[in-house]
Amino acid sequence: MFHAIQFGRLVAAVSLFLMLLGCAALRHGPGIVEPDAVGPRKVIALVPDAQATADMRAAAVSDGYQVLDVTRLRGLELTMLTFRMPAGVTGPEAIAALEAAVPSATVGINHAYRLQQTARTAQTLDYANEMMRWRKNGCRARGPVGVIDTGIDTSAPALAGVKVITRSFFDGQAVPAAHGTDVAAVLANPDRLTGVMIYGANVFGQQDALGLKAGADSLVRALDWLAQEEVRFVNLALAGPYNKLLDLAVERAVARGLILVAAVGNEGPDVDPLYPAGFDGVIAVTAVDAERRIYRNAVRGPHVDIAAPGVDVLVPSGRSARFVTGTSIATPFVTARLVADPSLVAARSVADVRNRLSATSEELGPAGRDPMFGYGLALAEDICGE
Repeated sequence: MFHAIQFGRLVAAVSLFLMLLGCAALRHGPGIVEPDAVGPRKVIALVPDAQATADMRAAAVSDGYQVLDVTRLRGLELTMLTFRMPAGVTGPEAIAALEAAVPSATVGINHAYRLQQTARTAQTLDYANEMMRWRKNGCRARGPVGVIDTGIDTSAPALAGVKVITRSFFDGQAVPAAHGTDVAAVLANPDRLTGVMIYGANVFGQQDALGLKAGADSLVRALDWLAQEEVRFVNLALAGPYNKLLDLAVERAVARGLILVAAVGNEGPDVDPLYPAGFDGVIAVTAVDAERRIYRNAVRGPHVDIAAPGVDVLVPSGRSARFVTGTSIATPFVTARLVADPSLVAARSVADVRNRLSATSEELGPAGRDPMFGYGLALAEDICGE
């Protein structure tokens, strides 16, 4: 069971501090979500080539940084270096020093990202397929799907016969969890999508009092893996603060032709955009209920692209069906709709996807794109082809 994480607003002094940090693009909007971190004494650098890698390593070591890891990200054409900061050095100081030493580097703190789903008891019937107008017996998947999430229980009855390739992107033992299994079950439900192969990237290797969390570094590694495997459609049912390391990784992944679909988040209508949904290159998904009303905790803003069922959705991913709510569970409905659409097989830009969603959605708010519903309710009517 995963609960939406409620973050407090930052006071002005903390906002100024984090703006100087260079990792959070904080704006003076109606609400700002405070970012938390994974490994607070760590700093991460992304560099473009071998010379920059050598220069960064030499500069860091000479200043007393401890090298924790160096990983070549072939899918993103980057190298990731992870350092432990010397005692007394702050995050802003580390970022400024390392970026000054190697100007081609992007250096940042390892922000944390949270799941965006809540399980609950409900009496609502399974309305999602009818509302989205899915064809009876579903549509054929036009390619594999990446799921960057928790672990996936491949033995779950809802995934019987579905090929799931999994990999973890953190140290320690990977444990399947309900959230990733729920997302996979929505994607692989044969009433929506048939013949789908899922690449499950488990990025949630840490936990605190607020629940499971994934570091920005794990997300970067997962995107690199999916890019190398040429998995074009990627579902990200998670959200967190702006992070320039993740920004660069998303930019590289999108340039490689990946279509990223992410939950807008459950922090309420008065906060600034959460990420990765807030990036221009990502399809941002919000949630509505069976009456087409907006989920009350959904983040809003001009970045919202599309809406899908996400309130009291019946998910049969465990040993018995249960109802779940959140923008997390709305996201795989949109991902499935994109993967089923033969007109998007050759799509190489997020603009192509947005144009297609705009042309095939049901208007829920004002004409055109609006900050609550985006282009409206995603529809799967007549998209499957033969």
